[in-house]
Amino acid sequence: MRILGIDYGKKKIGLALGESDVRVAVPLEKIENRGDETLKELAKMIKDEGIDLVVVGVPLAVQMHENKLQTHRSRTFAAKLQPLITVPIVEEDESFTTAESQRLMRDEGATADEDALAAMVILQTYLNRA
Repeated sequence: MRILGIDYGKKKIGLALGESDVRVAVPLEKIENRGDETLKELAKMIKDEGIDLVVVGVPLAVQMHENKLQTHRSRTFAAKLQPLITVPIVEEDESFTTAESQRLMRDEGATADEDALAAMVILQTYLNRA
């Protein structure tokens, strides 16, 4: 099953691809968040790439004010995307994924965009649990 991981942000969105058979996620790209236009582009990508499931990162572990706001934003994004696609969307905790993506860049020499790496971490966490 092909899975799209999404690290949603107010200004930019990180994307990663994964395969449930091999349980591996890889960073894809970062796109600018342009509201409804971006939702339509993502819906087309999901259809064209044969995506079977979408995993959206939502900060759940730490309930600080900023995380509550980001949780609301991520869930609103997912709710707007769902009617445009025919595959399910699930949530995965994204707490600390930015720190992990920065660590991958610093310690492991990862060259992908930080947001795409965060999407990869979100998706890999989902795959590890599934």
